Amino acid sequence: MTGLIDLFGKLPNRVLVVGIGGGGDVVSAAAYALWLRRYGVETYIGSIAWERFVIDPIPGPIPFECFHNVERLSDHVVVVYGDSFVIRGSRRFKPQVALVAEATGEPIYVFDLWSGVNGYRDGVREVINALGIDAIIAIDVGGDVLAKGGEDNLWSPLADSMGLACFNSFRDTVLAVHGLGGDGELSPDYLLSRISLIAGDGGLLGAKGLTSYEADLLDKILSRAHSEASRVPLLAYRGYYGEYVMRLGTRKVHVSPLQTITFYLDIHIAYKHSPLAQQVDNTGSFDEANIRLNDIGVYTEYDLEKDLYKASVERLDPETIERIRSKGRTRLLDRINKHHISSSI
Repeated sequence: MTGLIDLFGKLPNRVLVVGIGGGGDVVSAAAYALWLRRYGVETYIGSIAWERFVIDPIPGPIPFECFHNVERLSDHVVVVYGDSFVIRGSRRFKPQVALVAEATGEPIYVFDLWSGVNGYRDGVREVINALGIDAIIAIDVGGDVLAKGGEDNLWSPLADSMGLACFNSFRDTVLAVHGLGGDGELSPDYLLSRISLIAGDGGLLGAKGLTSYEADLLDKILSRAHSEASRVPLLAYRGYYGEYVMRLGTRKVHVSPLQTITFYLDIHIAYKHSPLAQQVDNTGSFDEANIRLNDIGVYTEYDLEKDLYKASVERLDPETIERIRSKGRTRLLDRINKHHISSSI
């Protein structure tokens, strides 16, 4: 397939396609992996497992001990199937990785975030060795992986930055940014400026539009799985144009044909321009990675989940979520400012 030759300088035999953002990015990763199969490429699907708080209110990614009906590949990887499920706290549910496995009939290789970027990296290396992977496509839906950290509308920097730090360590790896702004966080214009910065450094490898076959795959997967961000490119492909409200009304996306385009970036150059990925790199635990972002004033999705969990509100309306997030960000910045003042005395 010419596209892969352009990206990697060769035609890979076995490609691992990984959704590196939130738990819903596996939807787009699966659709892309199955599309590549049409061209004779052997593909495997990878992901993290971190549900939105409306599905799993306990903060943080799903620990492996909460999974059932899975295959434990190592301390850092589990293989999830269509009949896999999770029991966490008082809730039993099927995470997105299991719903995607059910919709596609494909196993999903799930990487652990609780052991930090170091453990994440070990897990990827284990899958590479077990499956004979010779190329990786790391997919982020929305584009937050390109953030600098100080953006007001940045809601979920932790998973993205850990993913970029992890996959930067591997050769023959490409970063694919799919559905610009489709998660309702950073604007497409801003993300295009970040891509242009990377392009100016020789890091733009190409771009591709959504095909009818991929759209049908997304439709099939989304009949079982739930990912608002991965649905946006499908809506755009089917002709939706205009405002789309998501995330319990806390965010809005302007849907347009732009979201049907995937941008392919040199992951090492993207890492070079990512202060967040550099900040969380070489961490030994998930909490350490979160603290490192806190140290530079970045309030993460994990922080928000912890604050929502502590608040124990009965109904999560947009105003309540925004108020809790605003208080959390202010509290973090106040703490940092007090530390700077005391350090300078």
